Amino acid sequence: MKILFIHDVFDESGVIRSVLNNVKGLRELSGEIEFIFAGSSFVSSIPEYVEKRYIDWGAQDIVSQIQEIAEDADFVIIENPTVGLFPKSTLAFKEYAEQNPDKKIIYRVHDFIDDRPSLFDEFKKVFDNFDDIYPVSNNVSFLTLTSFDKKRLIKKGLTNVNVLPNSIVVSDLCTNKEKALDLRKTFEEKGIVNPGEKILVYPVRVLRRKNIEEAILLTKILNQSREDYKLIVTLPYEEEYKREIENLASNYNVSCSIGKVSKHISFSKKDNFTIADLYSISDLVISTSIREGFGFAFIEPWITGTPVIGRKISYVTEDFEINGIDLSHLYDNSILHNSEDPKKRMDNVITILSNPEKFREVSKKLDLKNRIKKSLLVIESNREAIKNHYDHLNVAKQLLRYITTDYNKHIN
Repeated sequence: MKILFIHDVFDESGVIRSVLNNVKGLRELSGEIEFIFAGSSFVSSIPEYVEKRYIDWGAQDIVSQIQEIAEDADFVIIENPTVGLFPKSTLAFKEYAEQNPDKKIIYRVHDFIDDRPSLFDEFKKVFDNFDDIYPVSNNVSFLTLTSFDKKRLIKKGLTNVNVLPNSIVVSDLCTNKEKALDLRKTFEEKGIVNPGEKILVYPVRVLRRKNIEEAILLTKILNQSREDYKLIVTLPYEEEYKREIENLASNYNVSCSIGKVSKHISFSKKDNFTIADLYSISDLVISTSIREGFGFAFIEPWITGTPVIGRKISYVTEDFEINGIDLSHLYDNSILHNSEDPKKRMDNVITILSNPEKFREVSKKLDLKNRIKKSLLVIESNREAIKNHYDHLNVAKQLLRYITTDYNKHIN
């Protein structure tokens, strides 16, 4: 069996991590499966056993390229087809699917154009209606990462929809203690943390939807009771937002490091230190994001014995909780209200930090010390639930079953 995965670019993104984990699991299950990646560029961490085929997204006829590349594939899985770097590729995917009714195709939806206002103008050059981007063809089945996203697709009139969560390689998150301590030593040598400082890590890119200003607020609240936490945000991205966060932290005397650790860690085991080592030396992992496609930060750290605190995203975390992961210690809008407007979010945090009475009120309401105590009690049970439901091998079994059996049930 040959499975072709198509994506704009095969980079170090969460989408590609998901694909690589699937491929690893499928290969462990069966040596009979061949894998092809098709895109415009390929990250070096792609295994040698995966064949790479190039697509020029700027070409006039993308559909012909896809037809040629996919000719010998038994299954075509198109990753994040409706939100990409190249809107014309979204149209090409739809045309390809509708022009090739005998080809077995899966649309795996990681994100929605509806949630990406910055892409609206480019997409409107290609599509009049955002609901028109999905192919109307009986050979196409849809996979989403969460139950919530499945419901969104069904509301758009799609019926052949199933859920396949992202996976993690549990064994990759089991780290050597001495190696992790070497990372701590490296951080101290580089001035990322000071001796004695606790690490509060937020393993994300610096994006406005990550709501990092709220993480600054929580760090300030934790440190008011003679704690010594340093907030570490792993990956730089939006420079203007990065400067705003650094200014906020400086103005209110909050110790933080934005984007510096990415020079020393990687998601690839080829590098000396990995994200698992960072989790291992961290006292807590924090997430204050207001919107996620899947939410790796809610599950990965527990494997290393590091609890996760912060804001709950109910439409993401409901699947985790159904699968036995206890996240009851996280807070939501009923405890600390938030806004979709980034300016309002920043202004709200500044108001709280600037007003001692308001700061005390919010601190009492959040009750972070008790939330942390609760999180420490569920480390072992959460670790087991994550292994059972999100390890790469278990998710690969679901994908293989879907490809070989369940797919046909969804196709009329």
